[in-house]
Amino acid sequence: MRKKKNITSLNIGGNFTTCAICSIDDKGSIVMQGTASVPSRGVEGGAISDLSEVASVVSRAIEKSESMARAKAFSLIASCDGSNIRSYNTRGNITIAEKENEISRRDIERVTEAAKTIALPFDREIIHSIIRDFIIDGQDGVKDPSGMFGTRLEVDMQIVTGLIAHLHNLRRAINTAGFEIQDIVLSGIAAAQTVLEELEKDLGVIFIYVSYSSTHIIVYNAGHIKSIEVLPAGSSDLMELICDKFKLPREYAEEVLKREATLDKSSITEKDEVISKFGSTQRSISKIALYEAIEPKASDLTRKITDALKHMAFAKEAAAGCVVAGELADLGGFLEMLELSLNMPVRMGMARGVFNASGEMMRITNPGQVVCLGLIKCWVQEGGIKKVRKNILGDTPVGKLFEKARDIFSDYF
Repeated sequence: MRKKKNITSLNIGGNFTTCAICSIDDKGSIVMQGTASVPSRGVEGGAISDLSEVASVVSRAIEKSESMARAKAFSLIASCDGSNIRSYNTRGNITIAEKENEISRRDIERVTEAAKTIALPFDREIIHSIIRDFIIDGQDGVKDPSGMFGTRLEVDMQIVTGLIAHLHNLRRAINTAGFEIQDIVLSGIAAAQTVLEELEKDLGVIFIYVSYSSTHIIVYNAGHIKSIEVLPAGSSDLMELICDKFKLPREYAEEVLKREATLDKSSITEKDEVISKFGSTQRSISKIALYEAIEPKASDLTRKITDALKHMAFAKEAAAGCVVAGELADLGGFLEMLELSLNMPVRMGMARGVFNASGEMMRITNPGQVVCLGLIKCWVQEGGIKKVRKNILGDTPVGKLFEKARDIFSDYF
């Protein structure tokens, strides 16, 4: 019987840091062995502001997950998030040099590398290279050109980038906690992997993931990502507004937003109140006043999402509508507000195809856990074993040449 290998994932959010240790069963399903969330420290606006505090939080989250899973974690897949994420559209093209003009895997690598050679700002690092389409001699809509014939190969891509400093700090914090980082995945892409159904991706769907510090908009069509946009606005904007308006500590304001706030004015009356206790202090807040405080900011977020989608490729072809996950997905009235703004069906997303150690299906909507499970799905689908191979020569010119030679060799042997 094949021994099951545990995979560890980590999501460092602005409010909570979540770790999950999972295994993959014989049917390819994710089995949750252990998970834990601890309050984040040393993170501001999705960026690391204190390495030692983040490393301490990471250690605690992983230790709690290890205790629950009764297994050790040594390396992990991490998510990245925040207002520093930017995307760029790019195209690459090459001439097929083979005599018979048959396109090889090496040609596909060459054209994608050509597309990546855009003039990125010096402080940017590529996180994802999203292939929208291949074009052969002017014929677009080609999904996999390998083995096809042509003289000119083009690729239409979107490059997702993050600040080099942010990504280096993320790696350093995890290394300081005593763990190796295997890969970094955008939190919105990770969440989509575990929330969306394959049929929705094929038909065309808009996925919206609202994190603490940003909002990820991802458009799928024909089974693949077609465009990505990350807005620098998240649930923290509403939480901070509650802090300032009602003079509440941050953690209590977050509880009020999650458990008491609503954007459905018809569901509340003038007499409805929220009783908030912190320490020896007790404060009552009118639910009407709470609604009036957060409604303009929520409306502004839905307007930004709608405006962004007007310029995103394939957004108008989303036959399966819109799926929302993350921090605001269960905020009363938010999905309805978004539905009116987008003029399409909107549903709340939750993790699917996940089992606990007893073999029971789990229903997961917790944003941190949804991302962690998605990280594991990304890792499995993209072939994690190939990614963890060591290059003892590092990121030097010789090391890169060695890595390229090894990849070419692996294509044939």
